[in-house]
Amino acid sequence: MNNTEYYDTLGVSKDASQDEIKKAYRKLSKKYHPDINHEDGAEEKYKAVQDAYETLGDDQKRQMYDQYGKAGADAGFGGGGQGFGGFGGFGGGGQGAQFSGDLNDLFEQMFGGGFSSDPNRPRQGRDLQYRMNLSFEEAIFGKETTINYNRQGENGEQERKELKVTIPAGVEDGQQMRLSGQGEAGTNGGAYGDLYVVFYVAASKDGFERDGATVYSRVAVDYATAVLGGEISVNTVHGDVQLKIPAGTQTETNFRLRGKGAPVMRGNGNGDQIVTVYIDVPKKLSKDQKKALTAYQEAMDGHSTKRGLFN
Repeated sequence: MNNTEYYDTLGVSKDASQDEIKKAYRKLSKKYHPDINHEDGAEEKYKAVQDAYETLGDDQKRQMYDQYGKAGADAGFGGGGQGFGGFGGFGGGGQGAQFSGDLNDLFEQMFGGGFSSDPNRPRQGRDLQYRMNLSFEEAIFGKETTINYNRQGENGEQERKELKVTIPAGVEDGQQMRLSGQGEAGTNGGAYGDLYVVFYVAASKDGFERDGATVYSRVAVDYATAVLGGEISVNTVHGDVQLKIPAGTQTETNFRLRGKGAPVMRGNGNGDQIVTVYIDVPKKLSKDQKKALTAYQEAMDGHSTKRGLFN
């Protein structure tokens, strides 16, 4: 079976590593995010990228997709996301009920059959999945919110559930949080299933990138500051800070701002922000600026020339 749709959506090969899949997802998610890209069809492409990564970003769901296609991935067998702390690893597609039974149920769903079992035994209710969109800053600092979703109650009828949820600071795109007992009601006295909140983090509107607790940014430095040194203002997720630029700084030089990254989820404090500076070369210069740079060039050459930098 040739299941390549999700791979084609992300522009990766079927043997791509998880790092390659994650990098492709981040690039395309930022490119097509509705808050950034307002072109026709961008939102549909963004959703397609989300769906593809939801499956390919999880090893077990990716294996089911490779073997059985979308039907295997949508069955929800296996873990999802990266998980953290008391958070679970059950996946699935979209918002709503997903498979949560035993292997007999899986075989019945996928192949129309299964093994005989006691129909009166207690069965845990289905797990549900809720997709939550977060801004770049909300993922870093966390927030409290209320979610609403439908689930099957004890009487077998659909009921509307409202739940207060605290999003921990430092969550990442693709991670999920398990809320025990908030899924659908079980049968024959079985326990309620769980609710899995899967996080989808939007690209930063301020040009930040993120890898775990480390935040990355780029900032322009004028030629004079790069040569002579000085201080520049740098934007961080925690506010503006002053950064000292040593004399003779080269373009693409990295500087580390300690403690200015995202919270460390399995530790204390924040990660760092890596600032990459590049030389901002002006497109237009005044006569005095041209004269000064020509004099500088001649001084560097050690003698006067008729052919200056701008002649």
